[in-house]
Amino acid sequence: MKAFGSALRALERRMPPDRDPTRALHDAIEAIGKIAERAAGEGTFGAFRRRQLVRRGAHVLSGMIRRGLESGAFRPSCARWAVQRLPYAIVAGVCARWVFGLPEERSLGPALRRMRRSRPFARRCSLLQFDS
Repeated sequence: MKAFGSALRALERRMPPDRDPTRALHDAIEAIGKIAERAAGEGTFGAFRRRQLVRRGAHVLSGMIRRGLESGAFRPSCARWAVQRLPYAIVAGVCARWVFGLPEERSLGPALRRMRRSRPFARRCSLLQFDS
């Protein structure tokens, strides 16, 4: 699938370094989601393509996060983790929706309400507040 490779190459070269890091990161994540959606829709989102998208997408996000750290736009508690591990988690999360056929809307609300009613959870996390 030539379109998959060209979409990845476009993602790798599309973000100018002087752009707002937050907006650039948001746009890149959105572009990765569109690449995954297109590949899944065409039935070509096998294990090899997923690994390729995760590896190359994480590389792009890592560079953006690094530039955001250098500019002071991002201030994570652990910069090394944000540059080396967070990009893989983001891309894998974006791809998971298409791999498992998950719905687009968020579905954590009911699970959090059940967790809140759970006594052991309530005791351990009594200081946490969840939106209803």
